[in-house]
Amino acid sequence: MDESQDLEHNKAGCFYQHQYFKDIILNIDNDAEIKVLNTYKENINIFHYDDFDVFLWTGGLGNIYLSNSHNRDQLYVCEKILKLNKPLWGSCWGLQVVATCFGDKIVKTNKSEFGYAENIKILQNHQVYKNKNNFFTAPGHHYDHLENLNSEFEIISQNNISIQSISHKTKNIFCTQYHPELPYNFIGTLMHYWKNNYLEIFTEEEFNKRIELLNQLELNDKFDRKIELKNWLKNF
Repeated sequence: MDESQDLEHNKAGCFYQHQYFKDIILNIDNDAEIKVLNTYKENINIFHYDDFDVFLWTGGLGNIYLSNSHNRDQLYVCEKILKLNKPLWGSCWGLQVVATCFGDKIVKTNKSEFGYAENIKILQNHQVYKNKNNFFTAPGHHYDHLENLNSEFEIISQNNISIQSISHKTKNIFCTQYHPELPYNFIGTLMHYWKNNYLEIFTEEEFNKRIELLNQLELNDKFDRKIELKNWLKNF
């Protein structure tokens, strides 16, 4: 994320999104060494990309199809990582950056997903979804989606809103449009921070019910939201 996006998380009283990746990784391997690359803080030209075994890309705000310095830096970093041919996971914004690097098209959608993505159907037998229900709900929040897919990738899951996960056919690259790493109520906290924006879409009652639903989804964790990311980390 860029600096302004991090500041928005601070104002909302939220952890940065990379913290949730770190927690999941350390739960699997307490000795893992983790480095967070902030493109607005680091010199991305001299960063030692080849020092790392695996890369994970967080969600973020913004639109990858716009021309600005943040997007250019994000795409530059992704290209550097792709040349290393190492395992890469991307969530939401991560999917959109990776797909753009492969020449795929990200567009503004007429059907946004606010807080969660539901009725996601697993289309392909993939080890990432081992022990996952064939239909599931997951944390999700996006205004853009993947319109078409490069022939190097295949669609692994989808719902009636958008493509929800993709996998490269020969490389270990897996990306989700949703967020298995983020608690539902983390998204709820951000939505509450931007409540006035959502009241242009929802009534006050509808908005409050959605926030409560996100709290319940996280409390119940009926769909075992982290399982695909854990499967991927254990098998990369």
